[in-house]
Amino acid sequence: MEWTKYILSMILGGCLLILFGGKEQGRNKWLFGAGAGTCLAAMELAVEYMLGAQAWQMIVSVMKGTAFCSAAVLAGYIREWLCDRKKEFQDMEILHPVRQWMEEYQESFEQLSRSFCMVPQMAAEGAGRGERIMQSRLTENRLAAAGQLQEMSGILTRTMERIYSTREDFQLEQEIGKRLRLLGVQVHKVFFYNPKGRKCQVYVTMNTRRKICVASRKIASVLSELCECEMMPARDSRSFVSQERVTILFVESVAYNVLYGVKKATRQDEAVSGDNFSVFWLPEGQFYAGLSDGMGSGVQACAQSELFLDLLEQFLEAGFSRETAVRMINSSIVLQPEDPVFSTVDIAAIDLYTGVCDFLKAGASASFLKKETGVECIRGSGVPAGVTSRITLEPFRIRMYDGNLLFMVTDGVMNALPAGREELVMKELIEHLPQGTPSEMAERLMEQVRAYGEGVQDDMTILVAGIWRR
Repeated sequence: MEWTKYILSMILGGCLLILFGGKEQGRNKWLFGAGAGTCLAAMELAVEYMLGAQAWQMIVSVMKGTAFCSAAVLAGYIREWLCDRKKEFQDMEILHPVRQWMEEYQESFEQLSRSFCMVPQMAAEGAGRGERIMQSRLTENRLAAAGQLQEMSGILTRTMERIYSTREDFQLEQEIGKRLRLLGVQVHKVFFYNPKGRKCQVYVTMNTRRKICVASRKIASVLSELCECEMMPARDSRSFVSQERVTILFVESVAYNVLYGVKKATRQDEAVSGDNFSVFWLPEGQFYAGLSDGMGSGVQACAQSELFLDLLEQFLEAGFSRETAVRMINSSIVLQPEDPVFSTVDIAAIDLYTGVCDFLKAGASASFLKKETGVECIRGSGVPAGVTSRITLEPFRIRMYDGNLLFMVTDGVMNALPAGREELVMKELIEHLPQGTPSEMAERLMEQVRAYGEGVQDDMTILVAGIWRR
């Protein structure tokens, strides 16, 4: 009977699958299809030969076996696709509660923040001055705590986005493993982080298989070929891979390099400057330069500005936004039990892929950008950190080009210049500065500024940063 041939063919294909099948789905469906199709064609040809059929009938029998083989393989592909879809759906079902929990935590923080923002009962009209001060202080603390909770809500949102933007690509991971094996490197895991609007990042966990060391830049060149974009090891990552298993971050190569220089002068009769600066790079291709001027001078002002910049660097390296980091640090200053020491905030973030520079100023003096066409002044506004729980931040963005220089200064530098003409004089000084490295230009500018005054009346800091195309 006709249907008996198909059943026997499928049984033979199943036997081959059991005996020689592997874990790879592609091999299994081709093995089953080839076995079943060959068996059907063989039975058809045997029957046609015994019956003395014509040649064209035998060709039809071969084509029938080929068609049966193709149908079996196609059915295997359809089954594989359905299984993958089912697996993806199951994975989504597994991950969905995590997303839901984080969204619930976020909503809880927002509601708690709103409860802290409720207007407290004001002190009675006949209350004493001390009671009114205490009530005002309590209100500031409530608003600061509300701000902290509100920022925590945003942190959870960004954390969730980062988790779901990190993915695996098994096919590319296998290709990377094959290519690096030729260099003597064994790859254990590869993760890709490529959210919308941001550059690709690749985390590779690996070690060498023999007592050799392989340069990270060699591995980056392999990733560049496979990822179709120029890759480089992230700044401060390991330069070599050894037998010790490590995870190295590779990022897309930046378009600009940056050099910076700093010159400081301490207020006369003081041993410690209240000014501090910080410069660091982030894996996202961001260069940060920050100045903080602790109100006053001496050890206390220095400790406050240094603490502010240390916390700022930690927050930014952990993935927080600039605004979130500044607001959280400001809240912590406001919540201090003793009277806080205010600190100015002056942050410049340069995107080394595009040359775009973002400023964030709170109580800081103006900055200056030296371009081919002249010197541009970037002014700030607002009050220093610690004055109020709701600090005002006004971001400002400019575009820097090859050879542009950014001059960031503290209040002491501007106060040393003629009153009422500070910005105009500073522009002229910068415009006529002789060419040199950023360190040399910062030193020369400090000498010219000090020539205007009698001694150093306030702590002064000049930070110069320039970008050049790679």
